[in-house]
Amino acid sequence: MSSIKLAYGKEILNFEVPSEVRIQQIEAKKSTPITNVEESLRHVLDHPLGTPPLKEVVNSGDKVVIVVSDITRLWIRIDILLPILLDVLNEAGIPDQDISIVTATGDHRLQTAEEHRAICGVQALARVPIYDHECHASDLVDLGLSSRGTPIKVNRRVWEADKVILTGGIAYHLLAGFGGGRKSIAPGVCGYEMIQKNHSLALTEPGPTGLHPNIMTGKMEGNPVSEDMLEIARKVGVNFILNVVVNEKKDFVFLAAGDLYEAHLAGCRVVEEIFGIEIEQKADLVFVSCGGYPKDIQLYQAIKALDNASYAVKEGGVIVLVSECSDGIGSQPFEEFFKHGNVEEMSSKLQQDFLMPGFVSLRTASICRKTPVILISSLPEVVVRRMKMLPASSLETAWQRAAELLGKQPKSVYVMPHGGNTFPILRE
Repeated sequence: MSSIKLAYGKEILNFEVPSEVRIQQIEAKKSTPITNVEESLRHVLDHPLGTPPLKEVVNSGDKVVIVVSDITRLWIRIDILLPILLDVLNEAGIPDQDISIVTATGDHRLQTAEEHRAICGVQALARVPIYDHECHASDLVDLGLSSRGTPIKVNRRVWEADKVILTGGIAYHLLAGFGGGRKSIAPGVCGYEMIQKNHSLALTEPGPTGLHPNIMTGKMEGNPVSEDMLEIARKVGVNFILNVVVNEKKDFVFLAAGDLYEAHLAGCRVVEEIFGIEIEQKADLVFVSCGGYPKDIQLYQAIKALDNASYAVKEGGVIVLVSECSDGIGSQPFEEFFKHGNVEEMSSKLQQDFLMPGFVSLRTASICRKTPVILISSLPEVVVRRMKMLPASSLETAWQRAAELLGKQPKSVYVMPHGGNTFPILRE
């Protein structure tokens, strides 16, 4: 017999399947953590990709803005890197009083003082001031329209800086292909109208999923949302980026420094190398877990694992999503968007008023329409069905239900123990 083991909350679910069933694990490849962070950071700042060294990019007298991510991306651990980055700028003739930090909040709420300390660290904030971007601010600078008609209004402090340095983290992203890089500008420090228009590009030329065919995890070229973000970031002006790639233990494994496009692309390739897992063919059945507590405390956060799993399942196959959801759905707009009915109605509603939780709802509904999704969770069955999924109480009952839906015992099965991180790539 073969065994399936998946994290569920603080438990491990275990199920024995017939020995004739072929089971394959989809797990991240091993990566080597950076042991001497300061030495590595100074090296990449002196040997960046696509730009001169940072010390040559800035000039004495420059006013420098460093853009950092907000509290939702604490995994980037920029608090470790900021003091070193500030020291390098000081050595290049830029004193602390000529440097400020702006948080790339996009359309998120403002951060608290405690959150600022968590993001940047006490040491950095004792040296330089921090300002939250406000997407509804009255003093945003109007830069006109992008080639796709997106209104570009940007944070005044960022626009008026002599030099702009972006920091961030690179990971797979279901809307923009990859996070980091350009996203720190657009949507990070742009106006609300820019964010809405840019994100709504995901819905142009909708296919049967209600989405543009090039809107997918791991794809930037030809992705209208991602390409629009890059165009806007270039128009705003970025002089240097410092992005990180971390492993599942949040260790730094790669520091991407230099040009907005080239350095970010190099980081994306590292993400693909570690978390992009090649598969020879798609499977009848995919079991996917978020990785247990705290990653599976709400359904909204679990959709990333579901989305990744959808790339590993055959047409006509089945997905089993394992997520305890101890905190429930996790997003009221996400839950309420399912009231708009089918995929077409959801897409139409998003065209009128784009909301990221609504986009996640549409993506969820699109997957569930194409592939039955069985959910093992603590959610009431009526709620699970409202989310267009099928409830199950255990791996065994999920297996039985999957066999019924397939009309046969599954012959090929993938197991994704950390589905939010790993992305299946079909070998061509």
